[in-house]
Amino acid sequence: MREVEKAAAKSGAPFLAASAPLAEARVRWSQGFAALTRLAGLDAALASAKSGADTAFDASAFSRLKSERDALRRAIKTGAIWDDAAAS
Repeated sequence: MREVEKAAAKSGAPFLAASAPLAEARVRWSQGFAALTRLAGLDAALASAKSGADTAFDASAFSRLKSERDALRRAIKTGAIWDDAAAS
């Protein structure tokens, strides 16, 4: 919860606005939570691959995961995850 609140505050999350309708705030909160959950999963997958836990290392898949993780981090940091296009 704290991570969602921190990321939300840094990126101007729309669900923090007092004037936001409850239904919209819930949808946007879920959107932020999903983004942070995905980011944590990508971080874990990359850490596992780096540690050699997965013996079938695929450099191409690693690169795709890293690109997705980095793009998601940027979207969270800049607030782009709240754009309607990013919500889909």
